[in-house]
Amino acid sequence: MAKDLITEALQTIHLQHGKDLKEVGQYLNMKYRIDVEPVVLQKRLQKMLQEEKAVA
Repeated sequence: MAKDLITEALQTIHLQHGKDLKEVGQYLNMKYRIDVEPVVLQKRLQKMLQEEKAVA
């Protein structure tokens, strides 16, 4: 998956720092004015993790 803002935020905030997906959404909204639903973040996260498993 391409490294866009949402992917970067998910990797940094959720995976590295262990924060909730709600906090990832708040970060994107406050910093970049991107309004993302938690369901969309969950699907993106699942897709990222599946691609990671496929590469490994």
